[in-house]
Amino acid sequence: MRLSIDDRYLWFPVKREAEEKKLHFYIGSEKFQELDIKLSEGTADFFFAMDVEAFVGKDVEIRGDFDEAILEGICCHKDKPSFEYKYRPRFHFTAEAGWINDPNGLIFSEGVYHLYYQWNPYGVDWGNMHWGHAVSRDLITWEHRPVAMAPDEYGTIYSGCAWRDLRGDAGFGKDSLLYFYTASGGRNEWSRDRGRMHEQRLAVSKDSGNTLEKKCCVVPFIKGENRDPFVFYHEKSGAYIMVLYLDGNEFVILRSEDLLHWTESDRFAIDKMWECPGLFELAMNTSRKWVFWSADGYYMIGSFDGYRFTPETEVLSAYQNELPYAAQIYAGVEGRTVAVAWYRTKNDKGGFRGMMSIPMELGLFETEEGPRLTFKPVRELWDYLEEATGDQLEKSTPLVLSVTWKKKGSSTVRIGENDILIKHERGPSTIIIDHGIVECFSDNGTFYKAVEVEEDILWKKVYIGEEAAEVRVNHLLSILIRRNI
Repeated sequence: MRLSIDDRYLWFPVKREAEEKKLHFYIGSEKFQELDIKLSEGTADFFFAMDVEAFVGKDVEIRGDFDEAILEGICCHKDKPSFEYKYRPRFHFTAEAGWINDPNGLIFSEGVYHLYYQWNPYGVDWGNMHWGHAVSRDLITWEHRPVAMAPDEYGTIYSGCAWRDLRGDAGFGKDSLLYFYTASGGRNEWSRDRGRMHEQRLAVSKDSGNTLEKKCCVVPFIKGENRDPFVFYHEKSGAYIMVLYLDGNEFVILRSEDLLHWTESDRFAIDKMWECPGLFELAMNTSRKWVFWSADGYYMIGSFDGYRFTPETEVLSAYQNELPYAAQIYAGVEGRTVAVAWYRTKNDKGGFRGMMSIPMELGLFETEEGPRLTFKPVRELWDYLEEATGDQLEKSTPLVLSVTWKKKGSSTVRIGENDILIKHERGPSTIIIDHGIVECFSDNGTFYKAVEVEEDILWKKVYIGEEAAEVRVNHLLSILIRRNI
C-alpha cells in the first residue's frame, strides 16, 4: 500500500481481539519503521497515531500481511486521536495512549523532572518498545512530550537510565545529558535480519533532555538478555559505575573513567532478583548504607567500595504485593533519593494501560529485625494539596488521607469493594486514592502497598473503621462527611 503523507499524524484503527501482525514502513527503498499491531476490520476500539511530520509531502509504502481493505483504514489526520477519559488517574502518570511499563532515564535538569518510560504507542499490550517522555516541575502534574526514542535496526528500545556529564568526560560537551539504554537486538525483525543481539547503547541530549540523539554502543553483548543499565558516579573510587542485569538471577558491575569504555569489576547472582537493578546510598542514623535492588522489589543492604557490593542482610522485600515493579531513582536530585515505580494495572478502557506510582522519597529505618527500606510520598504532594484548595470539593479530585491510629497493630480499611489490610506499628498512615488505584504508606514507610481498584473508586464509600483516632483528608482536618468517609 502506498500513502501520500499530507498531514502530521498517521492514524491506525485497532481492535483488541484482532490478530496482531507486522507492518513495515518505507520511503523509497529506505525503511524507517516497523511495528506489530492489531488492525481493525470494521469498527475500531481505539485509534493510535504515528507522528509522520518529517515525511509530509512524501509517499510512504506500507508493507504487511494484511488484506488491502484493512490497510485502507490507515489514514492521515491533522491532530492526534483524543484519549480524554473520565477515569484517567490524576496523581499517577499515564501515557496519553497505549501501554507503558518501566520508568526510564529519570533525571532532574534545570528545574525540570524528566520521566522517560517504556511505551507501546500502538496498542494496550506490551510490544513495540519506545521511550516515551513527559516533564514536570512539581512531580505531581505532568506534560506529555513527543516520543524520545523509537525502535531501529539495532532493536527495540529497552530500559535504561540518564546521567549528567558535568565534566564532559564522554566528549559530548560539559553538562550533556547521557542516556544509557538497551538496544534489544532480535526483538524486531529489522534487527534480527542483521544478526543483532542485546547491547548497551548511548544517546545524548544537548538541549536538557528535550531531544535525544542516538550515538554508539558502549557495552557489547555479554550474555543472555543483558539489559537495563543503571549508571552513577562513585566519588571515593573515582569512577563511573554501571550495574547491569545479565541473565537468570545474575548481575554485573562495570567501571569507567569516560562513560564510554567499561571494565567488569564484579559479577554475582542473588536468589529471587532479576532485571532492572539499582545501586544507591542512603543515610541511616549517623551512617550511610548501600542498597542493591531489582525490578520485583527485592533488595539487600550492604556496602560498596566502587568495585564490589558486599551484602550485610538477607534478601528483603520492599513491597507488600506484586503491583509495583521496576522502580528507578532520579539522577540530579540533591539531598534526597526520589523513586518512581511502574504499576502493572490491567484496566485499558480508556485506551491506555499501566500507570506510574506517586513519586516517592526513599530512606532507611532501623527496626528490631534490622535496617529496612522506607517509602514515603514526595513532599511536593503536600505542597500541591495545600495550594489546590479550590479543587478540594470536586469529586474527581484524588483523596489523600492521613490516618492516626488509636493503638499499634493492623487494620482493614474498606475502600469501595476492596478490603485493604494496613500495618501500623509505628506512627500514622497515608492512603492515596486515585482513579483505579489505592496506595498505602505506613509503619514509618516500611509498609508500602499499591492496589488496583475500580476505576470509579472516587465515587465509592471509604470506611476507615473505629480503630482510627483521627483522619485528615487531603492534609486538612475533615469533619468526615466528604465522600462518605
